[in-house]
Amino acid sequence: MKVNFTGAVVVLASAALLATGCAGQSDDKGSAGNPAGQATSAAPATNGVEALEAEQILDKAKAALKKAGSFHMKGDIVTDGDKMGLDFKTDGTKIKGKLSMGGPSVELLEVDGKRYIRPDAEFWGMGGGKAQGEQMAKLVGERWVEVKQGDKDSADMFGFSDIDSMLDAEGKVTKGTVKDVKGKPAIGLVDNSKDGGTLYIATTGEPYPLRIESKDATEGGLDFTEFGAEFADIVAPAAKDVVDLEKLMGK
Repeated sequence: MKVNFTGAVVVLASAALLATGCAGQSDDKGSAGNPAGQATSAAPATNGVEALEAEQILDKAKAALKKAGSFHMKGDIVTDGDKMGLDFKTDGTKIKGKLSMGGPSVELLEVDGKRYIRPDAEFWGMGGGKAQGEQMAKLVGERWVEVKQGDKDSADMFGFSDIDSMLDAEGKVTKGTVKDVKGKPAIGLVDNSKDGGTLYIATTGEPYPLRIESKDATEGGLDFTEFGAEFADIVAPAAKDVVDLEKLMGK
């Protein structure tokens, strides 16, 4: 899944077609022995990534995310003029999420090597119009549609557990500005390709990726949180809640 630091864009496009972590804590301490107004304070210790080359920082971020094993990625991005939303959780092997494209949306689930999608009526209608969408939605109902093994059309939509691919850049990576991302200090890594964006890496605690922004920051971004979390809600659907679309349609 090619990402150029907007990996979700590829996923969103293919669907249209798709924590805080240990970033360090401030600790202000006043000593009873100090005169008033002379309390000491300790800033969070840096993790040293700011001093590294851009590619080294990226490697550190990938390694940290792999070590965490799980994370939550959520946000909105404008691509080709359309606003698309993404909300995904993964523990490295299982995935649960939702993609939205203005109106149409689709839920995705991957458990035990099996993949499922649950589109809404508007999503079903993207290829064949409103009437077909409503017909498909009525036929499938609230059930999950099992994706056939090896289906290439949906592969990118389930690519978030592949950290190397997700955080790869298409262009040369250079160090950008330092800024706070939701209260955590981070350094930007800029993908200098035509459609590249900026990936912000925590400079305290573990060097987790904290945010991906589009090349034009006003077009949105994706935030990473819940590093190392246990997602008990990512479970396989019951057999009665799964449908084989080809069998359902008599193919």
